[in-house]
Amino acid sequence: MTGAWEWDPSLYSGSARYYPRGRVAYPAELAAAFATELGLDGTGRLLDIGCGPGSLTLPLAGSFEAAVGLDADGDMLAEAARLAAEAGIGNCRWVHRRAEELPAGLGRFRLVTFAQSFHWFDRPRVAAAVRGMLAPDGVCAHVHASTLEPVHPAIAELVREYLGPVRRAGQGCLPEGTAGGEA
Repeated sequence: MTGAWEWDPSLYSGSARYYPRGRVAYPAELAAAFATELGLDGTGRLLDIGCGPGSLTLPLAGSFEAAVGLDADGDMLAEAARLAAEAGIGNCRWVHRRAEELPAGLGRFRLVTFAQSFHWFDRPRVAAAVRGMLAPDGVCAHVHASTLEPVHPAIAELVREYLGPVRRAGQGCLPEGTAGGEA
């Protein structure tokens, strides 16, 4: 792993129930785009790594026989399970592990996704594990919610004023940024 950053299990402590409200949702069309582009037909398996509260796992689950959401934060997984039950989605399994522990006996997958999560991991190690977990026709996709519009200066100043110069995540601070230096 590059840099001195190490995973802190308390990083997102207490944030799981707020996460779905604070994170911009993926557009409803995203699941349909995956289904069309990849020819998804309700068979095969999905693995969403760093799934959080199921922000991408749940919209994609209907395109697969089974979906697995993997996250290092147990509270995020509990929230994902709650949201899945609330939505009547019953084909999801929630796995409490770090991505660096893959393949973890999880098998092969038609689609492996990283929804704004890959930068948190030891990327070479996780990428190598995922490559071995893809089905013969499998796809690995990185999903990022973004805009080409720059952040309004008043918003940037507000963030600096209230959050300070150190990058934060949940209850934790990342004084050295993430493993890949993105945050």
